[in-house]
Amino acid sequence: MSAAFILFWGLVVGRLFSIQVINSDQYQATCKHQADYRKTITPIRGAIFDRNQKALTVDIVQYNIAIHPYLLDDKENLAKELSILLRPNYSKYLKALKSDRTYIVLERNLPHNEIQAFLDKYQYHNGFAVERRIQRNYPFGELTGQLIGFTDTDNHGIVGMEKELEPYLCGSPGWQITLKDGWGRLNNRPDLPYQESTDGNDITLTIDYEYQTILYEELMNAFTNHDADKAMGIIINPQNGEILGMATIPGFDPNNPMNYPVSSQINRVVTDIFEPGSTFKIITATAAFDRNRIQPGDIIDCENGHISVGKHIIHDHKKYNQLSFAEVIKKSSNVGTIKVAQKIGRDEVFNYARRYGFGMKTDIQFPGEQEGIIHPLKEWGELALAQAAIGHGICVTALQLAYAYAAIANGGYLIKPQLVKSIQTKDGITLYENKSQYIRRVASSETMQTMRELLRLTVQSGTGLKAEINGMAIAGKTGTAQKVTETGYSQTDYVATFVGFFPANNPKLLCVIVVDNPKGIEHTGGNVSAPILRDVFARIVNLSDDLFFPEDRFQAPDINIAEYNSEKQKPSYRTVTTAPNNSRVQLSSYQYSKQMPDLKGKTLRQAIAILQTLGVDPDINGNGVVVSQYPPKNTIISTNTDCRIVLQPREIQFD
Repeated sequence: MSAAFILFWGLVVGRLFSIQVINSDQYQATCKHQADYRKTITPIRGAIFDRNQKALTVDIVQYNIAIHPYLLDDKENLAKELSILLRPNYSKYLKALKSDRTYIVLERNLPHNEIQAFLDKYQYHNGFAVERRIQRNYPFGELTGQLIGFTDTDNHGIVGMEKELEPYLCGSPGWQITLKDGWGRLNNRPDLPYQESTDGNDITLTIDYEYQTILYEELMNAFTNHDADKAMGIIINPQNGEILGMATIPGFDPNNPMNYPVSSQINRVVTDIFEPGSTFKIITATAAFDRNRIQPGDIIDCENGHISVGKHIIHDHKKYNQLSFAEVIKKSSNVGTIKVAQKIGRDEVFNYARRYGFGMKTDIQFPGEQEGIIHPLKEWGELALAQAAIGHGICVTALQLAYAYAAIANGGYLIKPQLVKSIQTKDGITLYENKSQYIRRVASSETMQTMRELLRLTVQSGTGLKAEINGMAIAGKTGTAQKVTETGYSQTDYVATFVGFFPANNPKLLCVIVVDNPKGIEHTGGNVSAPILRDVFARIVNLSDDLFFPEDRFQAPDINIAEYNSEKQKPSYRTVTTAPNNSRVQLSSYQYSKQMPDLKGKTLRQAIAILQTLGVDPDINGNGVVVSQYPPKNTIISTNTDCRIVLQPREIQFD
């Protein structure tokens, strides 16, 4: 018996010696691992703003507060203090503090500003457990849904700019070591190691929320009125490449993305390709002018509205015979454009299509961009050339169209899209600030001046007439393309497009409108998309006088070519010689009717500018915007007409 007792205690002592001496480091590490708990501190995600610092995203930080009652003393006084620091719930807090339970949640979803004083005093007290939760919110819902995108349950961006800028927005998580007792309870101690989280950076976009709202609303109206499959649009500054608005209909609410089909999350301005139709005729016109192969006044025989290309016959929408090339563009004659394309050849048409950026990505800061389709030059036969001249057999994005026309508007430079204006830390340190990036010169400034004049004529008296607004020199081009089906080109489904910019002589804004498959009698770009652009521009101008400069003359961007393109990369260009006056139509950037325009809703500056172009000096009453006028709109007037306008301050409405 004694031997057994001695043997037992010998084994116990040996085991204790092994644990406490021989293997002490191993067991201490195991004990520390079980007792220490590494708690992650979630960073605040960076915010996204529009160009005027209007928040397009909001991070709602909320806190859950719990207690370990057995670790807290002086319960009555503590309940009184908590009713001051948190919510006035003295009875609730006292009951919880006196409970026999080991863990009780006191409050849920408390905003940060309401509990800052509590956090300063009790955040690291082992009797309290504080859980921080962050919820991403999008205050403007569908207006910016496809543009901004949304985050997943872990607050990581998965769509739109949230995805594209994830590395800048997400921040770096921190951590905190807490002690875990034998019952699994966590006890905070300020002396234990911790690492503060680094919040994400704030992003300022080039988007103007007001422009975005106008674009979205007008697209929605057209989508509904024409029972279209889709509608999309983009507004840019053609001088520096900044995107001011970009929207697609149908949209979705990023606050509740699961309530919408995944297809509604796509920003189709960037991802969808379509045949551009007559908007692509700028390629042939630019090549012809820039290579000095034709002048606006040169006469083209449009052969009564049809032309044979191989075994195929291509028609005009109307039967034309003799047209000047300016009229070919203004009236959007397929036959006339094809004839000019045949004259200059497939190499030049292909070359200028690539110069304008078609068939390649723009490298926009947005996920999912498509490069479009332009078949290799070796595949361009007689029919392919004719189709390309009128915008068929190739595919583009609305984004590519916008920046191609921007090259016309700014005097000849293809520029890179700018969507991010700046990136800043939460402390205000600027990490990135955008600068205009000029890719290449597309054509000479003289060529682009001629192109602007032709596009202005298209709106004044051509296929883009429904984009015209008295007093605003809008230039643009219509496009109507039959949709491609499994059996060939559809005879019932169309894509209606209009691209326009203004003022024509010194463009400040450029807009592309695309309506996919409008139903009903009207299906052309001139009848469907041009009025949308007109309404978008009219509403934007009414926001401010800053865009209304009828007296401005064109000024090309101040560009140092060497900054963005080496001499080796720069192509050479032929100088375009000026044709004799009798061979060139006289084009004007402005053409005003001698009828009294509708001035209602115009600012004083706008109204005076319009009337001055008509040689009329009005009597003015009041200030703000025009509410009444004499003579009434459409009245025939002369420079001697007695004109009066009454203005009142613009009414401000609050939601």
